[in-house]
Amino acid sequence: MANGSALSPLAAFVALIVAVALLLPALTRSSEATAQTPTDGRAGAPVLSALTATGEGLAMYPPFDPGTHHYAVGCSGGTLTLSLAAAADTRMAVNGVRLPDRSAVVEVTGLSGDSDVVIGLDTTAGESAVYTVHCLPDDFPSITVRKSPDASNILMTASVDGQDKRYNAILDTNGVPRLHYSYTDLGGLAYHKNGLYPYSESRRQDRVTIDGNQTTHRDFIVRDWDMTIMDIVSTIAPLTHTDQHDFFIRPNGNYIMLAYEPGWHDFSAFNDEDGNPYGTHLRARDSVIQEITPEREQVFLWNSWDHVALEDCTQHRFPDGYAHINSLEVVDGDIIASLRGCSQVLRIDGTTGKIVWLLGKSNRGDAGWLASNAPAPLKIADDPYGEFCGQHSAQLGPNGNLVLFDNGAHCQVDPATGTTARESGVFSRVVEYSLDPQNGQATFLRHYSLHGTFDRYQAIGGHVELLDNGNWLVSWRRRGADPRGPDYAITEVDPRTGRELLAIRITDVASGAVLGARAAYPLPLDALERRPTARLTELEPGRNLLVWRGSDDVSIEESIRETWPVAAVTAIHTRDTDSGAWLSFFPDSPPGVNSLSAFAAGRTYWVFARERARWDIPHAPRDQIPDQGDRAFAE
Repeated sequence: MANGSALSPLAAFVALIVAVALLLPALTRSSEATAQTPTDGRAGAPVLSALTATGEGLAMYPPFDPGTHHYAVGCSGGTLTLSLAAAADTRMAVNGVRLPDRSAVVEVTGLSGDSDVVIGLDTTAGESAVYTVHCLPDDFPSITVRKSPDASNILMTASVDGQDKRYNAILDTNGVPRLHYSYTDLGGLAYHKNGLYPYSESRRQDRVTIDGNQTTHRDFIVRDWDMTIMDIVSTIAPLTHTDQHDFFIRPNGNYIMLAYEPGWHDFSAFNDEDGNPYGTHLRARDSVIQEITPEREQVFLWNSWDHVALEDCTQHRFPDGYAHINSLEVVDGDIIASLRGCSQVLRIDGTTGKIVWLLGKSNRGDAGWLASNAPAPLKIADDPYGEFCGQHSAQLGPNGNLVLFDNGAHCQVDPATGTTARESGVFSRVVEYSLDPQNGQATFLRHYSLHGTFDRYQAIGGHVELLDNGNWLVSWRRRGADPRGPDYAITEVDPRTGRELLAIRITDVASGAVLGARAAYPLPLDALERRPTARLTELEPGRNLLVWRGSDDVSIEESIRETWPVAAVTAIHTRDTDSGAWLSFFPDSPPGVNSLSAFAAGRTYWVFARERARWDIPHAPRDQIPDQGDRAFAE
């Protein structure tokens, strides 16, 4: 071009690199908006035009739709008959076996209730897609779904207490278990959004006798993205107990646990049910928070006995489990703790252990709080029910508002009169308050009861998770055949309108009894595709979704040069956790193009590769593995 507007070779190369940097993350973003995992549902990807799966037991669900890539079906007979079809330019394979025609009936044998049948599609243009039929055992609970088109597109954990067997599962919003397994001594599967490791389960270890009283001791199994066990952890001395109610994994690998720790205290200021004073040296279980490092060193310890007003905690398991802590969350280094036994939520300074603020009704007057050298509770304003009672799952949203599951159970009792301001046992709800600690007030904003009827009640359990779009994912725990009990196990609600967008019902297949769910946690759509790595030793052509399990600040350029031909990796992308912007690395790019230079422990990366290459690299001696690398290579 004679006008001088042509780009120089270097400028053209830079422009090309920048264009690719913008394009590839955009493709990843658009795929996250589909109902499938990022490798499914891409523009131009092949789709099935028909699919049925017939076996013994549960009929295939949901109804076939080309845009839905995951289905569930009963496989109790060990055999499935698949009838499937695709477009003329599409090739099909079932469990890796190529089909000769684009329309076929295939019998798959040797299946169990834990099998997956994978249908792969590809075209001569190089596009591909995957459909999966997930087998279920005969005793897996029946799942039915009511879903609005604008329900959130997520995966979620679900822990179901059936009549005879318990299951942990990862469900999609069609109610399809993408992963499931039965358990006996394990608790629910929890997800740790910002933890070094993503999953944990509590496990009952044994019944121990402490001071002549029996209690259940537990530990926590910590799992990686591929469900590999990475650690097993419990509280350390001076504590003797580990409680199952909650467990937190920090990004640096520290663990925060709860304990109901035995102690001997003076309860003589309070009378028992016969009107006689309790003893001056009475055994009780304090609610304790302990943080330890992966090397089992204690860095924080907090005990309820030093901080609570006992007169607020007489209505639930008093005096033995007077505070009954049941949830924790970490916010800016501080701990948000729910004390069900006192119907109060505390923000605790994560360094000093002092109370930053306290929310909940109190029987202690202002003068008493002033004398205690602790902040008086925030006054609740505008709540139509005045208070929350016997709550679970207290957490702060990104806007600083407090959201909790209000069981409406064991409402606070005035020990002087034996009366309560709110009647217990009427209904359960989720409630949100805006907090103004400087002015000592918490203002009611909104609440939600199941179906909006305020007549469904659950005395124990219950959980709420805050979704990225502002909606609430609520778990309803049902026990027995109480007609007031929840009739759905999991719901998603838009709290601004009260409209239920998703409702999942779980029933026992043998008895037809409606079941509840333990805490359901939202997961990224690609959660089951992520695989941890500490070195780039194995990549597939195209996109690879990896979780870096090496040390922080490992040079990407050096890592590629050490273990991978530079020409094979074309790009690496990750999202900045604060701004949400994409950061990118391109090998051998000109200065100023790359916005990403080093791997960070626990972060997820898209790695794009041009060709296949594999190495069998032996494990390094344990004393030569980096700080977090030793955990990645744990047996």
